[in-house]
Amino acid sequence: MNRLSLLLAVVLLTSLPGCRQEAASAQQKNGEHATVSQQMDSYQEKAEARLRELKRNIDELNTKASKQGGEARKQFDRQIADLDRQRATVQKQLDKLKTSSQQAWRDMKPNLEAAMKNLEAAYQHAAADLKK
Repeated sequence: MNRLSLLLAVVLLTSLPGCRQEAASAQQKNGEHATVSQQMDSYQEKAEARLRELKRNIDELNTKASKQGGEARKQFDRQIADLDRQRATVQKQLDKLKTSSQQAWRDMKPNLEAAMKNLEAAYQHAAADLKK
């Protein structure tokens, strides 16, 4: 009798219009949460890949710059040190992003994206200088 009463209560509650609407709303929120979570994961993976590629490019640039002499070498050392600092800053922002809530992620993403673009631009500038 207990199970039958419980089953009846569940059927009645889920068949009421208000309960169905609340259940649908809860499902929608869970779906949105999953979508944002997937977006976060995808963005983080892409950002990490971009950062790894930039690190490889900076290391390669450093190898090429090490063959320079005199004042040119000093200039490239400064540029590469600046690139390494910027890369470390981007890495810290990315690490912080990984542990952030969805709302914090939305707030932090534009800053991380801007820092990444600045790093890429600085790398391009240094690489162009080395070619001269």
